[in-house]
Amino acid sequence: MIRKSGADYAYIMQTFGPFMAFIRLWIECMIVRPCSQAIVALTFSTYVLKPFFPECAPPEESTRLLAVCCISEYMLDF
Repeated sequence: MIRKSGADYAYIMQTFGPFMAFIRLWIECMIVRPCSQAIVALTFSTYVLKPFFPECAPPEESTRLLAVCCISEYMLDF
């Protein structure tokens, strides 16, 4: 058991060294978190717009625009 704080970073640092730990942290911050935030925003906007388009899928442009608004609002509060 590794008794350092840092979760995955501490385990990778101990096992593979500082370079791999940095790369893993960089990928998490620059790729994984923004992509997951985008997926959540797109899913939310699809669910919000679906009642307005009961017979078909909501237009892709409006779904993306609402997702951008959600992410922008989140970033303003952050």
